[in-house]
Amino acid sequence: MSMNEFRRLAAKMDQHMQQLAAQGVNDAPAIIHRMMGYVPDLHQIWVGTTDHQLLALSHEFPGFYRYALIMEEAFEAERQKGSRPYDGLATLSEPHQQRAAHLLTTAATLERGYQAFLESGNAKVAQPQVHEMDKLHQQWLSDLESFKSALRAQGAEPMALEYVNEAFGRLAERIKKLAG
Repeated sequence: MSMNEFRRLAAKMDQHMQQLAAQGVNDAPAIIHRMMGYVPDLHQIWVGTTDHQLLALSHEFPGFYRYALIMEEAFEAERQKGSRPYDGLATLSEPHQQRAAHLLTTAATLERGYQAFLESGNAKVAQPQVHEMDKLHQQWLSDLESFKSALRAQGAEPMALEYVNEAFGRLAERIKKLAG
């Protein structure tokens, strides 16, 4: 992945962090909850850049830096725990991990897109874009149900399905509110 692609991803995260700040969402748990869709993008940047490139992105995009720092601190706190409720769960297969990452990324696109339309205040001008977002939203819901069905068919553990339902259910509710 090129530095331009990393910059594009960091800019998206920075923009969403600015939107959240404008809404008064500033505490780490709420940010983690609202920015869950960016985890795959953050991971790509984290493993795909050099320390120098990561530092440059952090300086250029302060919202990205804040999000990365919050996620790093949360990851470290989780790692330090003696036990976690999901310890012992089987890891999803690589294709299922890729589908989950795609669903998260699309959810972030939907949230950011709907939020931008709401902030623009001119829904009539943006009507074609809103229609496209609505189509993407319907496709995302269909893909999400397909993903859950595939997990059930694969025999995923009930607790794993519960985690998927909880995480994606929160995303779906937020997107539904924005779309409405």
